[in-house]
Order: sequence, then C-alpha cells, then structure tokens
Amino acid sequence: VAKAVEVGLPAALNVATGVQFRRENYQIVAGEKASYIQGGHLDRNGDPAPPGSQVFGGFQPANAVDDHRQNIGAYLDLETNFSRAFLVNVAGRYENYSDFGSKVTGKVAFRLAPSKQVTFRGALSTGFRAPSPSQSFYGATITNFVLDTQTGLPKPVEGGIFPVSTPAARALGAKPLKAETSVNLSAGLAVSPTARFTVTADAFYVTIDRRIILTGVLGGDGVVDILQSHGIHNVETAQYFTNALDTRTKGVDLTATWRIPVAEGHRLEFSGGFNWTQNRIHKVIEPPELAGTGAVLFDPYVSGGSIALEKERPEWRSTATLDYGRGAFHSFVRSSWYGKYQTSQLSGSNCSDCVQTIGSAGLFDAEIGYLLPANLNLSIGVRNLFDKYPDRLNAWKRQDDPVDLA
Repeated sequence: VAKAVEVGLPAALNVATGVQFRRENYQIVAGEKASYIQGGHLDRNGDPAPPGSQVFGGFQPANAVDDHRQNIGAYLDLETNFSRAFLVNVAGRYENYSDFGSKVTGKVAFRLAPSKQVTFRGALSTGFRAPSPSQSFYGATITNFVLDTQTGLPKPVEGGIFPVSTPAARALGAKPLKAETSVNLSAGLAVSPTARFTVTADAFYVTIDRRIILTGVLGGDGVVDILQSHGIHNVETAQYFTNALDTRTKGVDLTATWRIPVAEGHRLEFSGGFNWTQNRIHKVIEPPELAGTGAVLFDPYVSGGSIALEKERPEWRSTATLDYGRGAFHSFVRSSWYGKYQTSQLSGSNCSDCVQTIGSAGLFDAEIGYLLPANLNLSIGVRNLFDKYPDRLNAWKRQDDPVDLA
C-alpha cells in the first residue's frame, strides 16, 4: 500500500507499507537402495569399492527429512523532498521466523542535487538473512577428491555432509545456525556536464557477520575416529554448514554515457563501465572440537577458504559499448574485459601448487537488428566474436606418470 500524505513538510510524504506471510517446506526422500549401498564390488586394487552411485550416491534413509517453517514480515517506507534539491528516504523492516526469532533492519538514504548537472547520493542499511532450510537440514554422502600426500595424486574419498543437528556434526563443532547480519554503506556522484554526456561514480562497503558457508572437507584419523564413535562407517570426511566467517567487501562502480552528435536521423551512443570489487575474510572462528584432530575448518583452496572466497572471481571488469541506429535499424558492438583470478582443482594440506592463475581476457559481441511493425524485433548477433576462452587448466597426467603440478 502506498500513498502521498500531506504532513506540513515542504513536499508530500510518500508512505509505503506492506506485510508478508511465507511458509517454507523442505523435504528429502530416500533414494533407491542400489544408489547408496555397497553391493560387494571391488575396485581396481581389489579393495571394496566406495558404496553407492558415483560421484553422488543416492540419499540414504538417514538423510530423509520433511520439515517446514513460517515467516512473517512487515515494512514501512517514508520518503520526501525537504527541498527541490534534497530527498530523504527512511525504511524499516520487521521479520519473525518460527525457527530463528525476530530481527529489525533499516535503511537511511538521501539524494542531493544542487543543480541539474550534479547529483550526490548515499545510503546506509542493515541486512538480515535467516539460514535456508537446506542449510539446516541437508545431508548426503558424496565422493570428494583430495590430494594424496604420499603419491601426490588425487584420490576419491567418501565424505558426508551432515545437518547441524546430528550428533556427528555436533561432535565436530557444528552449532545451531544463526542468521547472517550485514551493514551496507554506499555513496555516489552523478555528473552531466552537457545534455549528451553523463558520468557516475559509486563506492560501497559491505560487512557480513556470521556468514553461512559449507566447511572444508574435514578429514584425518581424528575425524574418522569421531565419526565411527557415532556409528558412521565407510565415510572418511565430513562437512557441515556453519556461521564461522565474517567478511568485508568493498568496491567502486564507474559508468559513462556519451550520445555522439551525428547527422539527423542517425543515432550513435558510446557507453562504458568499470567495476572493482574486493572480498576479504575478516574473521574465522575455529570450533574447539577440531583441536587435536588435524582437521582445518576451511581448506584454503575450496569451499570457504581464502582462494575460493577471495581469489576465484576477477576483482575488476570493464565494458565498452557502441550503439548505432537509423530509423528501424539498430546495431551494437561491445567489449568486455575481465581481470585475472585464481582457481584450485584440488585440496589438501600440501596443495599450494594446485592454485593456478587465470589471466585477464577480453570478449567481443556484435549484433544488428531491425524493428518490424507491431514491435517485432528481428536481430542476429554473435557472442564472443573472436572465440576467446580462458587459460586452460593444468592437465593432470595418468596415475602412473610423474605429476607436474606447476
């Protein structure tokens, strides 16, 4: 519901409010028996083969779950102009989850336009995200590939993903999941020195506390002993969802648009954009239950580790687009450039050489089209015009060949 209300301010107060009710259900049904049992087969070395279908066995009866929760939300949004140049917006939201309790979040934003050519803007908001039902209740047995420190080769290992409420997960340090909370601060500037040219610049800083993420692959003799003490056999590693990370994200967005003067009846526009975003792990809370097991909560190379969260996405990207049109005819050429990033194919305590840097690259797209009557648009285009691909991942040799991880 939204309505403009006169309350004695220089301009009307725009009031918006709404309510929400949501019911979520989450269910896992056990799979066919043959998809998760060990049927007596041997592997190539004559040892019992891993049970179930590979690399993702069927859901076992112990994984079956049927649970639900309810959520009630309400928000209020107020916005007004204190002058022709100054707009203020204030909003608040109340959430109540049947399984996680209540939370109030809010936002304060402003826009200041001292002239038609210059606009300042800024916002401060708080956020809240309750754990999803799948993060609380999901469980499965999967095949992980870890680096064998003796042979230097990847080997398959049966691992379990355990709901946080199970005894095995609790014995390894799992706690009931809590909601993620965040603070988002942003500020920006838009300048239009002429009617044909506009540039914008925005900066942002986001903190996320108690970030929910899947742990690394917890393994080793100590973990196996804990699992076996809780009646879990034929599983060598464990994972669970946890609130153990605080992260900090900062970045900058830049855009520019220039409508180039051309002959009458023609349209030519250049637009460009640049984004730089840096994500960093601020804090990791190691559960005391893992002390002495040799297991590390987050493998640096996968899951919530520093490579996966901080390095596996390019920190910068830029785009440049040239649009041309005349009458019903239209076309564009666009280039997109991505910065370098890092990736890891495997994990393990001696896996520093598994990290590979993928170099920066540029892609080009092109399209032409014609607008037919009745708003029917006929167009043809090419994505990745020059057939550019990222650097190839390092090739793994056969098991009986020497392995060059470089």
